[in-house]
Amino acid sequence: MDDLTPEQLFLDNLDLIERIAVHACRRSRLRPEDKEDFVSLVHEKLLENDYAILRKFERRENASLATFLRVVIRNLLRDYQNHLWGKWRHSAEAERLGKVAERLEELINRYDYTFDEASKIIRENEKLDVSDAQLDELRTKLPPRVPRQVVGEEPLLFEPARELRPDQQLEDKELERLKRRVLIGLSRALDSLSAEDRLLIKMTTKFKVSEIARLQKLEQKPLYRRLDKLYNALEKALERQGIRREDIQAILGCLKRDFNARPKKRG
Repeated sequence: MDDLTPEQLFLDNLDLIERIAVHACRRSRLRPEDKEDFVSLVHEKLLENDYAILRKFERRENASLATFLRVVIRNLLRDYQNHLWGKWRHSAEAERLGKVAERLEELINRYDYTFDEASKIIRENEKLDVSDAQLDELRTKLPPRVPRQVVGEEPLLFEPARELRPDQQLEDKELERLKRRVLIGLSRALDSLSAEDRLLIKMTTKFKVSEIARLQKLEQKPLYRRLDKLYNALEKALERQGIRREDIQAILGCLKRDFNARPKKRG
C-alpha cells in the first residue's frame, strides 16, 4: 500500500471500512437509524481535511490497515455514543473494584447488554483474564442499574399502541419482498458493468455526485450524464429479469437522490 495515495487507499478499501463500521455497531445498542448515521459519519471523518486520518496510517510502519481502522472506528463510535447519550461516568463502586468492573458496568448499564452477553464480550472478544464466577461476583457489588432516559422529543416515538395495522404490516412485508428481488437482480445486473462503472454506482450510495467527481478527479457535469446512462442500463437489465418498472423506481430512486441537484447553468 506504500505507493497508494490516501484517496486511493480510501476508495480501494470502502468495503473494509464499511464492514468494520457495521461490525462495531453490532456490539453497540444503537438504533438501526443511528447505526446508518454512524456508518455515514465514518466515511465523512475519513474524508475530512484531505484524508488526515488515513495520512496518519501512511506514516506507520508494519501496521495493518484493518487494525488501524478498527482502532479509529472504535474511537469514533465512542464519541458518537457520547454525542447521543452524554459522556459515560462509572460509579464510584465500579472505579473502586477496578477496570473489569468498570467495563462490566458500562456494557450492562450503558449499552443494555445482558450479563451473559457482557461476560462473553469481556472474556472472548476483549480477552480479559476473568471467569464467569468472578464477573458474577462483581455484578452483585455494582450499584443497581438506573435505566437510561430518553430526553427531548424522542419519547413521543415510544408512546403505547405503536403496532402497525394489518394492512400496513402486509404492505411492509410486500415491500421487503420486492427489495430482496430487486437487489438480487441488481447484483446480477452490476456484474455486466466494468469495474470502474461498478465503483461509481457503489459510490452513489455513499457520496453526492459532486463528491464523487472530486474523489475520482472527473468533471461533474459529464458525470451526471454517465451515471444516468448507467442507471438506465441497470433498469433495463432488471426489466429483462421480469421486475416491474415501478418496483425498480421505488428501490433505485433513493440512489439517484443527488441527480436533481445538478449544477445550475450560468445565465
